[in-house]
Amino acid sequence: MTERQQYLKRPGFHVTAVQLDLNFEGFGYNKWGDGQKCSAGDWLVNNCGDTYTVEKEYFIQHYEEVSPGQFEKIAPVWAEIAKTDGAIETIEGTSAYITGDYLVFDRSIGGQAYAVTKLSFERMYEVVPEPIELSAAQESYLEQRLEKQIQWYDRSAHFNRINYFLWQTLTIIAAALVPVLSTGDNPNVILIAVLGSASAIFAGLLSVFKFQENWVKFRASCEDLRSHISQFRVQSGGYDNRTLAFKLLVENCERIIGAERGQWVQQNSQQKDATDSPATP
Repeated sequence: MTERQQYLKRPGFHVTAVQLDLNFEGFGYNKWGDGQKCSAGDWLVNNCGDTYTVEKEYFIQHYEEVSPGQFEKIAPVWAEIAKTDGAIETIEGTSAYITGDYLVFDRSIGGQAYAVTKLSFERMYEVVPEPIELSAAQESYLEQRLEKQIQWYDRSAHFNRINYFLWQTLTIIAAALVPVLSTGDNPNVILIAVLGSASAIFAGLLSVFKFQENWVKFRASCEDLRSHISQFRVQSGGYDNRTLAFKLLVENCERIIGAERGQWVQQNSQQKDATDSPATP
């Protein structure tokens, strides 16, 4: 046998199940090359057209209901590839297997076991990669550099979002009140003028401080960094090479931070140039 590896059920692979919560002696049936047994309280499972029973305690510990009658296997399994034909004892009975099938266990060592054909197992399960071991300096980069940068982007995006909706709402209200107040017999000229000026001021604040643009920019940078860290931790999206994964993470994240910083410098340089330029005679 090969060394066991840890696996998780792929997303979207649900089973249909009903508990046989009846007062009966149980029954036997033939499957997987031998006789199987079912007791009161066990679960009758339909797994992509493959029907069998699962012992009640095992089912409770390893499955979670996602909708009425639909269950998802949430517990990890450990599996190894069979090198020879044989048979394995399960809770329900004995399962025969051939070379290349997977022997599946609920623990890394020992535990309850069953056999699954190679095609079915690889279609339903994906391997859980071992976590990448990081040095103290690498952990510090993730915590002190990236996590703090993500928090700053998150706070800045929230601040700009609130301000954008606040000043945009005030602009709309002030502009909408001007024609309303102008229709009376004795319009309040001063109030109308104040509202018109306020509307222009609010619109100017939106233009100068670029709340909407900054909100979108900071939120995009925040989510991009989070995405790269998540892909790095699960070793996907280009981070499957454990030797080069951290180096690639640093390059990608620093490029995102550098691009956002470059936009900030360009934006402020344009504003400075506009302020310093001489007035047209």
